[in-house]
Amino acid sequence: MVSLGSRLLLCASMVRRSSRAADIGTDHAYLPIYLVQNGLVSSVIASDVREKPLKTAARNIRRFKSDIITVRLSDGLSNILPDEADDIIIAGMGGKSIINIIKNAPWLKDRSKHLIIQPMTSEPELRLFLSQNGFAVKKEMAAAEDRHVYTAMLAAFGPENIQTGEIFPYVGKVKPDTRANRAYIAKQLHRLQKRADGLRVSGSLPEAEKAEKIISEINKLRGGV
Repeated sequence: MVSLGSRLLLCASMVRRSSRAADIGTDHAYLPIYLVQNGLVSSVIASDVREKPLKTAARNIRRFKSDIITVRLSDGLSNILPDEADDIIIAGMGGKSIINIIKNAPWLKDRSKHLIIQPMTSEPELRLFLSQNGFAVKKEMAAAEDRHVYTAMLAAFGPENIQTGEIFPYVGKVKPDTRANRAYIAKQLHRLQKRADGLRVSGSLPEAEKAEKIISEINKLRGGV
């Protein structure tokens, strides 16, 4: 049986049982293999923009005898049809790359589709993009792995349910109810404080004061992490 680290396990936990899944940027295809071996999906597409990792993925799939995984060369979702995937996993890449993938797949604006997103960078920009384009974050949690802490979001199209507010871009729907969640919130607070300090040094006092206000609100609403 293939095993996953906590980051990808968190993504796997958000996949709907018996759904048709697609893992974008699959690399070694460990996540698709895990989903199949644990009976979580009816089918899964393992896609990557590069041929070399796809060859590795294909070898792993043959080794683990997962016969309902399709290997697909695809730049984002460009080579995946809307009726081939219900749960789309985009994990382990920068937030701006994730934004571009979603932008180029208008068929994701379908309430039946779920996006399971795990960004490595640019989380505030990604959350703002989701809200501005009608995607509501339904669930979000953090996972710690290799001395780093990551967040994973479950989102779906639903303009009436989008999140707004000054603190949402920074901590999303992460609540301080697990050690990893608290560590993620603390990391975001540290980033915001550095930004506020930099703005103050540069003379951008109004922006620095706005950042400090957001820091205060996160501390207050999230339990003083």
